[in-house]
Amino acid sequence: MCQPDSHFAKAYSHGVHKSKYWESTFEDALDLCAKVSRVAAIVYHNKYKKTKDLPNRVPGLDYGANFAHMLGYTSAQFSELMRLYLTIHA
Repeated sequence: MCQPDSHFAKAYSHGVHKSKYWESTFEDALDLCAKVSRVAAIVYHNKYKKTKDLPNRVPGLDYGANFAHMLGYTSAQFSELMRLYLTIHA
């Protein structure tokens, strides 16, 4: 999921100098932060739902509600719970 878009892998294959590794690694870390809810939802679905059919993000929802949606829950209370959970653990 992340390797094909890796900034580090591309830079390394183009022969970037060791002193510049941190730049592409930093970009990869930022990309991973943006994808962490999707990765967590995939793990959840593989472990507990036994399905590969994962709902896509909904543009109008916030981060917590989108995470709840990708987990397969549509309840407003569960979305609020995810907002609280993510805020506490952020």
